[in-house]
Amino acid sequence: MTAMSMSAERIHLLKNIAEALNEATDIDTTVTRLLNLTVHSLGLQTAWIFRYDPARLYFVEMGASGLPPALANNDAHALKVGWCECQDRFVRGRLHTAVNIVRCSRLRDASGDKQGLVFHASVPLRSHEKPLGILNVASAGKKPFSADTLSLLRIIGYQVAVALDRSTLLLEQSRYAGRLRALANLANHLILTMDTNDILNQACQQLAHILDYDAVAIFNTYDTMTLVAQCVRDSTYEMAYRYDQNDSDKNLSSPPGLLISDDVSGLWQEIPQTPYRIRAESRQIRAFHPFDRDLLITAAWHIAAALENVRVYEKSRQEAQQRERRVLAATLHDSVNQRLFSAQLLTRSAAVLWKTEPEHPKIEEFLQRISTQLVQSQIEMRQLIGALRPPSAAKWINQLKNDLSHLTMATGLHFDISLPDQIPTWWNREALYILKGIIDESLHNTLQHGQAHHVQLHLSYDDQNLYLHIEDDGKGFDPAATEPGYGSRTIHERVLSLGGQIYIHSQPESGTRIMVTLPLQPYFYSSPPQEPKETSHHEKNP
Repeated sequence: MTAMSMSAERIHLLKNIAEALNEATDIDTTVTRLLNLTVHSLGLQTAWIFRYDPARLYFVEMGASGLPPALANNDAHALKVGWCECQDRFVRGRLHTAVNIVRCSRLRDASGDKQGLVFHASVPLRSHEKPLGILNVASAGKKPFSADTLSLLRIIGYQVAVALDRSTLLLEQSRYAGRLRALANLANHLILTMDTNDILNQACQQLAHILDYDAVAIFNTYDTMTLVAQCVRDSTYEMAYRYDQNDSDKNLSSPPGLLISDDVSGLWQEIPQTPYRIRAESRQIRAFHPFDRDLLITAAWHIAAALENVRVYEKSRQEAQQRERRVLAATLHDSVNQRLFSAQLLTRSAAVLWKTEPEHPKIEEFLQRISTQLVQSQIEMRQLIGALRPPSAAKWINQLKNDLSHLTMATGLHFDISLPDQIPTWWNREALYILKGIIDESLHNTLQHGQAHHVQLHLSYDDQNLYLHIEDDGKGFDPAATEPGYGSRTIHERVLSLGGQIYIHSQPESGTRIMVTLPLQPYFYSSPPQEPKETSHHEKNP
């Protein structure tokens, strides 16, 4: 082959590699393609890439083409564990350019068919002086690669390094944006929770899932370090393999964690304006990226806002109770108490007069006035007691509409609502209270798990039953493969307490539909309503 034809082929190879990298959407697939191109175009037997994570200081991925059985067996186990010369030189900063390695330590130690391979050439992959990995190529025989071939490999290595660097940045940005969106949804769920323990428990569970941590806990540091909530997950991935260094001062292991006993990476984050601290742990060494700190800070502020919302709510509720008590006390003092006191004075006057003049006409007048005062006091007491009871059936629909309106403003969830204009005033308040709980818990599940944007809520009734239909456009789930949570069990229990039936239909990515049928008798009313009877003048005014 002439020098000119060899040059043309190499230019063609570089062009093909550049096009493959520029069109890359999946870097792993692209790496496999360019390894195949390199092996075929240069007449090589095999090539493999070690991908290095400079933040975590270990090798995280490996791609290969044309491996001999000795290296390919057991999912390329021989390439993923142990010490090797090229990785040693790379980690120690001694692999600066493409070099011939006379004898490969991995090939030397591997058992099985090596297809005549003895040595390989190693090409460091660097972009802006950032170490990104190693490209190794090999052919049978003992003849090392020429200077021209090593120069070509350096060019290929630079192209691959730039693509790896770019794809890593894009992947990190995409992952960061996705996790920020998930944390925003978590904030919407937490802000609707009015219990501190629920907020802390939900935060631990969701942070472990959203940020892909093996363990998340929240400690109360007010007096002593006290664990208040935690979530420890089973390992869902294989440990990223790493180069085993011999120098003890460069050992990559870490001490056991607070939450998991394995060698771990750990991260602390204060929750602002609270006595709480978040602890995140991973079974991977040096697992946390600088983005993780930013994400954990964002999560901490979301939790702080939810806790502050609970504090403000509790304070406003207590203030409302105090106001109601003051109003009630003032009302009792100004009306009922004054009338009872007046009745007491009239009683004493009547008693004194009866002792001196039993037939005095004023006695009858006093008794009549006492009776009037007691009746008026009784009426006012009934009114006060009624004000302290749950909303009447007549106000129940308006309260539901107001709650949905507040939910829309707080979460951005859009509702398509179909409700009766009014419901019968004789319906049982406690049954309506349970029905409201069914609706609230269903919407809470939609917000917490469904990630929906639109919800249809329809409520209707006939002579025998009440019908509730809630449907969302969320991500749905597989009922057969999903263990019912606390919220779902609560909904079923409430439906059963009213003698009703519930049907839940859902599929992944197809939303969720809940249909509830509740019998009106005996839970909402025990008998058909009676027309009010006519009362006499004496019955109205005893």
